[in-house]
Amino acid sequence: MVNIKDKNMPAVIEKALDYIGGMNTSASTPHSMDESTAKGIFKYLKELGVPVSTEDVTARANQEGWNAEFTKKVAGWADKIESGNRVLIKNPEYFSSYMQEQLRALAEAEYSHTE
Repeated sequence: MVNIKDKNMPAVIEKALDYIGGMNTSASTPHSMDESTAKGIFKYLKELGVPVSTEDVTARANQEGWNAEFTKKVAGWADKIESGNRVLIKNPEYFSSYMQEQLRALAEAEYSHTE
């Protein structure tokens, strides 16, 4: 298997996209649990100062063969959140504290040495 990780992409964004890649990406519409999780991830990363861009989502989706409609929806959420627009997260509890801890640790490890 070829390593498709983008060496220029921050590890925290790679991990976030790994979580999203673990969803049913072959569906045209994300399950409501997956929608809440993805939006929670994007919102949290923006709060950490590492927003996920539409390009990040699209690049991963193309590499992994996600459904085009799934990709369009998820990339749209990333764009809305990156742009500072409000999004409704219907079930915020689906974005688990475990995911938050993992993402925060990666962000801190990656950006603490650059300050």
